[in-house]
Amino acid sequence: MKTPFAYARVTLSKMEYIELKAQANQWHSQWLRARQREREALAQIAQIKVKHQEEISAFQVQIDQLKNQLAQMQHLVFGRSTEKTSKKSGNQQEGSGSGQKSDRKKGQQKGSKGHGRKNVTTLPVIPEDLVIPDDEQHCTHCGLPFSPFPGTEDSDVIEVEVQAHVRRYRRHRYQKTCQCSQTPGIITAPEPAKLIRKGKLGVSVWVEILLHKYAFGIPINRQLQDFRMRGLDLSQGTVTGGLQTIKPLFEPIVESIRERVIAGQQWHADETRWMVWSDDQGAKKHWLWVFMVQEAVYYSVDDNRSARVPKELLGKSNGILVCDRYCAYKSLANENPDMFLAFCWSHVRRDFINAQKGNDELEKWSATWVNRIGKLYHLNDQRLEHQRQPEQFFKYDKVLKEYLGQLKEWRDKELERPKLKERCQKVLTSLKNHWEGLTLFADYPEVPMDNNAAERSLRNPIVGRKNYYGAGSDWSGELMAWLFSVFMTLNLWGINPWAWMTKYLQTCADNGRVAPDDLSQWLPWLMTDARLKELRNHSPPCENGLVTPLS
Repeated sequence: MKTPFAYARVTLSKMEYIELKAQANQWHSQWLRARQREREALAQIAQIKVKHQEEISAFQVQIDQLKNQLAQMQHLVFGRSTEKTSKKSGNQQEGSGSGQKSDRKKGQQKGSKGHGRKNVTTLPVIPEDLVIPDDEQHCTHCGLPFSPFPGTEDSDVIEVEVQAHVRRYRRHRYQKTCQCSQTPGIITAPEPAKLIRKGKLGVSVWVEILLHKYAFGIPINRQLQDFRMRGLDLSQGTVTGGLQTIKPLFEPIVESIRERVIAGQQWHADETRWMVWSDDQGAKKHWLWVFMVQEAVYYSVDDNRSARVPKELLGKSNGILVCDRYCAYKSLANENPDMFLAFCWSHVRRDFINAQKGNDELEKWSATWVNRIGKLYHLNDQRLEHQRQPEQFFKYDKVLKEYLGQLKEWRDKELERPKLKERCQKVLTSLKNHWEGLTLFADYPEVPMDNNAAERSLRNPIVGRKNYYGAGSDWSGELMAWLFSVFMTLNLWGINPWAWMTKYLQTCADNGRVAPDDLSQWLPWLMTDARLKELRNHSPPCENGLVTPLS
């Protein structure tokens, strides 16, 4: 029988067999030694891992932290300037209904009732007559002339004209007709009151400068450019020297604001960095602090961010301080047992939003907690809407406190998870540590859930900081804080800052360039209702002749 393949016979001599057998044994022994060395190397690596496990874990934590910081930095540079969660993560509040988002656009809605034109009846009216030229006052067909018709057809146009001018006071002189030696021969009308003894700038110029810089955040050099375009060429040194001269006029006002803030029982507080160029130390980082009560706002600039600043102001006060979780406020409460801290839920919400940056796995977890906090705000708003209805108030108050209990349970359950992400653990641990201050609003409905009032009061200073980057000297930093205090306090009461500043500086000029002794006309909480109404509705005078009310 034939096979498909033919096998060749292989013959080995005994010596060749022995040689091949020896080579096989040699390679096998080398393989065994290599396996042994591999086992020893793996064992060594395992020992090193065990020995340096803590270091490896620390490096891994550091890597995660750096990744988180990088994600946050990238968000600050390239991300959206909003704390709203993304659409894909679901920004709908829990229990808020169908879960469908509204497609309603911002602004005035098509078909809705408008608000009409603004009321400008308080503006002065300067009449200007428009007539038909004499050579056109006739019929174009027959040539007969037109005759005057009673009345006019009026059209109103609002204009703003700002023009620098010189107010020349012509002081009339008189000659005596008697022989009395005590009376001089020539008697001249007295000089007009001036805010600065030998200064040529009137009150209106200083009001313009103070308002634009400290109320609107416009640097003085830009104001001087605006003045030059209007025909008034002022030097920076003239303005700087004048501000330094009139600075003491505001000290009694600001001291009264400070005392009013100290006397409060519920405050909002916050702080932000501020640069001050000192004569002896050069540019140095300072801090702008704000303390706010219902009737007044007080700002101060200090060269440190320690607890010394709030302690000096509120160290002996009793009440509730609404603030963020900065340790300076905690130190104040630790030394003053009558001071209670109400922490800000907006900062907690921000913690959950920041936790998921750079880690998409935490986006759903973050959005869930953000929605829970949103529902907490909603329940508190419902409760506050029924404060004058005891039965309804207690009903919504109960719902709110039950929901707070649920938040606490969710927090504790998540903290017990063995594989909880470090970012999540950090945020939830902070929530647990500050829980007492975060839930203070539940027992005291008058306490807000967040510190947004203080943060809003820093908006205008921060705009100014971006434009003129701080204060050029110690005295100008103090003046800046004083005028922030004045303008923000006036804003709380709805007072026209132009009217208040104009009247106050003119009164100081009439008073011999010193502040008035009686401040009841200048502090809003001491003003009469008639005085408040006057300063709220005040209109500037018209300089061009007649002024008639716009009807």
